[in-house]
Amino acid sequence: METYLNLEKLSNDLKNLFQNQNQNQNQYESYFDFEIICEQNKISFKTHKSILSSRSEYFKSLFNSKMKEYQENKLILKDVSNSILFSILNYFYSGKIEINLENVIEILIFSSKYLIDELIEISLNFIKNNLQIETIVDILKLSERMNLNQLLDSSYKFISENLHKFIKTSFFLELEENHLNSLLSNDFILINEFELFQSIIKWGKT
Repeated sequence: METYLNLEKLSNDLKNLFQNQNQNQNQYESYFDFEIICEQNKISFKTHKSILSSRSEYFKSLFNSKMKEYQENKLILKDVSNSILFSILNYFYSGKIEINLENVIEILIFSSKYLIDELIEISLNFIKNNLQIETIVDILKLSERMNLNQLLDSSYKFISENLHKFIKTSFFLELEENHLNSLLSNDFILINEFELFQSIIKWGKT
């Protein structure tokens, strides 16, 4: 006996089912059993409870609880853009998603709220592999707010390794006191002490 796998075709078929729902509305409308509406621009996406519940613990709990949304077969989301919602729902069906510096934070926040473990891991790995001086303070604050300890550690490590560049930028002045204290407690910082002292004085005046 031999087992044949054609995951690419399966992915494409499911993706087309989701993406072509409007073009083939009469043909496939009865197949969809749940609607997600993006309140931002009132765009709606028809989906399947079975797909949603298998891809997200949030939706699994929602459907098991028989809440109002389950009864009405509809959920209105207020905290996501149309493009991000489309990308994530498309990922549910196809297993494919394009992540870049412009959308990764929104994808991470949405995935964390709606308990999409795979996308949380994918987003975190992307962020850790693409840390930049220009955005590192925002990443620090996001990590603390969302209790993302691994990302927080990676952010401090990145700053420590690039401190000689970082202290010369305006982004250094955006650090909060607890961030600065954490950095100064790092025994592995390699930088001219006088240069660091001058930067701290400047930080204290802001």
